[in-house]
Amino acid sequence: MAQASLRLGKSVANQAFRRNLSTTRAVAGTHLNYTVQDGVAVLRFDSPGSKVNSLGEETSAELQEAFQTFMKDPAAKSAVLLSGKPGCFIAGADINMLAKCQTAEEATALSKGCQDLLFEVEKCKKPVVAAIQGSCLGGGLEVAMACHYRIAVDGMKTSMGLPEVMLGVLPGGGGTQRLPALTGIPNTLDMALTGKTLTAKKAKQVGLVDAVVDPLGPGLAPADVTTHQYLEKIAIDTAKQLADGSMKLPNRGPKNFAKKVEKAAFGVGPVKDYVFKMAKDKVMAQTNGLYPAPMKILEAVRAGLDHGIDGGYKAEREKFGELVATSESKGLISLFHGQTECKKNKFGKPANPSKTLGVLGAGLMGAGIAQVSVDKGYTTVLKDMSSAGLSRGVSQVSDYLDKKVLRKKVSKLDAEIYMANLIPALDYTDFGKVDMVIEAVFEDINIKHRVIREVEKHMREDAIFASNTSALPITKIAEASCRPEKVVGMHYFSPVDKMQLLEIITTDKTDMETKKAAVDVGLKQGKVVIVVGDGPGFYTTRILAPTLSETIRLMQEGVDPTKLDKLSKGAGFPVGIATLIDEVGIDVAAH
Repeated sequence: MAQASLRLGKSVANQAFRRNLSTTRAVAGTHLNYTVQDGVAVLRFDSPGSKVNSLGEETSAELQEAFQTFMKDPAAKSAVLLSGKPGCFIAGADINMLAKCQTAEEATALSKGCQDLLFEVEKCKKPVVAAIQGSCLGGGLEVAMACHYRIAVDGMKTSMGLPEVMLGVLPGGGGTQRLPALTGIPNTLDMALTGKTLTAKKAKQVGLVDAVVDPLGPGLAPADVTTHQYLEKIAIDTAKQLADGSMKLPNRGPKNFAKKVEKAAFGVGPVKDYVFKMAKDKVMAQTNGLYPAPMKILEAVRAGLDHGIDGGYKAEREKFGELVATSESKGLISLFHGQTECKKNKFGKPANPSKTLGVLGAGLMGAGIAQVSVDKGYTTVLKDMSSAGLSRGVSQVSDYLDKKVLRKKVSKLDAEIYMANLIPALDYTDFGKVDMVIEAVFEDINIKHRVIREVEKHMREDAIFASNTSALPITKIAEASCRPEKVVGMHYFSPVDKMQLLEIITTDKTDMETKKAAVDVGLKQGKVVIVVGDGPGFYTTRILAPTLSETIRLMQEGVDPTKLDKLSKGAGFPVGIATLIDEVGIDVAAH
């Protein structure tokens, strides 16, 4: 870690804050910047050259040094921890640290080091305020929970959660112990066992944050920047009030009768046994016992209830060490790295990124493609042959956005803006404006040939034609095109809004700009994109085909489909293989 140096001088902070500043001390590190503003230490976490802040060896050492500087600094009466990145507080721990752990003992020591660092923060007699905007996940949330007061921005992609279970491990920095203390056992199990994230308002409701800040609109700077500046000002004012006693820390005890009863109930052995047995049964039903992390999370949370703080933290770090050494964790971390790579455009940015899309066919797939396009800012022309089919497709997109509003994923105004991006069409009038056409018509080569000949008469010469086919050769489809270099396959999976994968298929004639543009669209739609050559079955169908083929033979020989489902789910398939064949269509699977 770069050696921190101390310097004194006048503040160069934003003009809006200057009236609040009387002294500024600065300790500058590579990732952490420490300043004191009128008695409040501001610890600004901003890793250079990265879109997110994460807790690695170097950043954790700097964070610890900054906190130790604050604790010893007589000029600092309180502190604010915030990010220098409006879109990210702390995204979590650096996964590469886990890969370096060769044994369970090394991973246990890593957890112990994180626990000790956050104990220093928690036990500090001077108040520390966490100012949260953007992603606050895993180790980032554990850092925030160790602070004495938490302020979070409503919206602005602010989310809080403990997703470690999805990597086959558990929160190793005190998360299994501090989260129950703040939110209660039911909320803790719901978050830690599923990896679900909470919005700022929901986090306030369950006791995870103490105050919620409404976002500001754009001014001289974008909305996220102005909101971040506003958050910093509020956090500094809050820290000053906590330090001078004009504001007290909130009571962390149960707030109402129901919560008081809940807390008392978890002090009774039979009640604990019943709740944890129910949770264990649910985990086993969902995982078939194939993933050890959820069970270890239950054990760590239970240890804190049964044996107090010391026993809980001891169980957490030991079980963290055990999980890091498992093959399941290594496999899930490898999968995470693979998905991360698939979220990058290896071909580079297109010279002219697509802004307007055309979708042919308003069935389940076509409307689904429109769904994931309009809410990413794409103007989308959705065409169908009949008014009834088009109306059904438009209703599917509208219902999708309405559900997002009900779940508070988007505001009503944003949903209306997204819906305005959808242009229903029964003809090709608007297709001269589109940058890319994605066809989702019936899986028949003759129909696809007819469609490509029709639409190319109305498309610009530089526009791209993409076929959503699961198996028809893209080279064959491109034979009907007068511009085969602009033809590419984009194989979406149903339901489009829920399935992450997008398979892009290129031919030996597909030009580089088309490849760049297709991947760019897929990434903006929020997909995990893989790019494959135009071989039989592409990638996904080719690897699935032998399994489907053998399963059909087994059923023809009289094997019970329910037995096949049980065996395949027991081996880790999320859906039984016989059920999958039925959903795909036995005729399609056989073909």
